[in-house]
Amino acid sequence: MRLRSTALVVALAVCATAVPAGCSTGPKAVPDACPRRWGGEGVGGWVPAAADVDGAGESLVPGSPVRALICAYPGSNTDPGGERLAGSRTLTDQVAVMARDLAYLPVTSGEPSMDCTDMGGPMTNYLVRFAYADGSALWVGSAEEVNSCVATTNGTVRTRSYVGEALTAAYREGTWRSPWPYDG
Repeated sequence: MRLRSTALVVALAVCATAVPAGCSTGPKAVPDACPRRWGGEGVGGWVPAAADVDGAGESLVPGSPVRALICAYPGSNTDPGGERLAGSRTLTDQVAVMARDLAYLPVTSGEPSMDCTDMGGPMTNYLVRFAYADGSALWVGSAEEVNSCVATTNGTVRTRSYVGEALTAAYREGTWRSPWPYDG
């Protein structure tokens, strides 16, 4: 018994001082609360931390998250950046459908090309924190904007596909409604 305890103490000490193969540090910590302010300088297209979840380089929302925290930052598209948090809502029942819909969007690792009109008006930036059963998480940043000219990102890949109205409905009503017909 004493030998087993000594071996456990040594293994813990090695893992605490270095990260050799076989020692796991666990998933990177992603804050579990909404930032108080929108940290991007534009409309949508910003997250507080790049995604560190397997598959995040190929899909906005890979895998099967169990919870989605939606954070809303209303403002004006004529002076975007630094908006204050207006509120948040957590989705659990609809998170699988929401994740599936966002996972199927076409993505690029570069800036998506966008032709936008210049109509001024209200907009709301959104951050969505997807939490996974293993404790990992990722952020997705997007917006609802009068021109529908928004990049949506997980910090690693981006899409030009517009999901602003669906995010607003999910935030206000607590239900995700697919912005596209689904036939699968």
